[in-house]
Amino acid sequence: MAPKSKKLTNPKAIDMECLMCTKEGALSKDPAFVEMLAAYFKTLGLREKTEGEMAQDWRDAGVQVVIMSQTHKLFGFTEFEQIQERHNYIGQLKKDYPDVVLGFWVGLQPDLLGIWKCLKEVERCIKDLGSFGVFVSGMQGTPANDKMWWPFYDLCQDAGVPIKISVGATAGGAGQGGGMGIKLSTEKPIPNIDDVAALFPNLTVIGHHYPFPWIDEMVAIMIHKNNVYCEVHGWRPKYFHDNFRRELNTRVRNKIMFGSDYPFFPYATLFEDWEASNYKPEVLQNVYLNTARKILGLGK
Repeated sequence: MAPKSKKLTNPKAIDMECLMCTKEGALSKDPAFVEMLAAYFKTLGLREKTEGEMAQDWRDAGVQVVIMSQTHKLFGFTEFEQIQERHNYIGQLKKDYPDVVLGFWVGLQPDLLGIWKCLKEVERCIKDLGSFGVFVSGMQGTPANDKMWWPFYDLCQDAGVPIKISVGATAGGAGQGGGMGIKLSTEKPIPNIDDVAALFPNLTVIGHHYPFPWIDEMVAIMIHKNNVYCEVHGWRPKYFHDNFRRELNTRVRNKIMFGSDYPFFPYATLFEDWEASNYKPEVLQNVYLNTARKILGLGK
């Protein structure tokens, strides 16, 4: 019998944007879409793993993760039962690997499946599966500040869980004809994130993605509104723009969080980039752990 893996007890970082690479948790039901993203990120060696192998990757890197469900029609999820099965699968990962899996972001399509049905699913995920709040993306076609989403924000605000709103130019559809129909205007922080944060002041709103090309807009919102944060997956930190680096070291030092986009970016590469970028030690500790622990309600 193989020895049991040692559980992670002292994490280096919390990964606020983690995908899965198992058969059941594949990013998309269309393998060609996954390969398109792998080519865009120039990822080598992307392969299917077992749940145990994936959890061991996280332990080896010293990270705890919040998983993105990715249950959108662009990824082949068009039936409510498919979405429920994906949520149940991630909920089971949290039970099976509690040292590394903290929870997940709930993906839904109210315009396709119905608002009431989707609201009940969010409530179920939070209460029964240990999820955090909803993820809203322009990939779904309805901007985050559309009134369709307001009942979901109310629910998450009342439950005390954070939500994520996609921001910045996305890899989804990049370089494809018409960008696969994704409109980047839905990824613009003003008005989308700003409107939501203003209308729901007790809701913690996390920008999902490095916010290029609207870096200054996103920084302005984080300075202006105490309920707005940003995790910065999707870019290697060595390529962050100078003004973003400056603001991260000063005015938004408590607002930025680590995100990997695992398995597309190796953890070792991301950590090397972060630690070669001359951030203050206390800022790096905020990025890796402190800020995420605060908004996820994990304490020290």
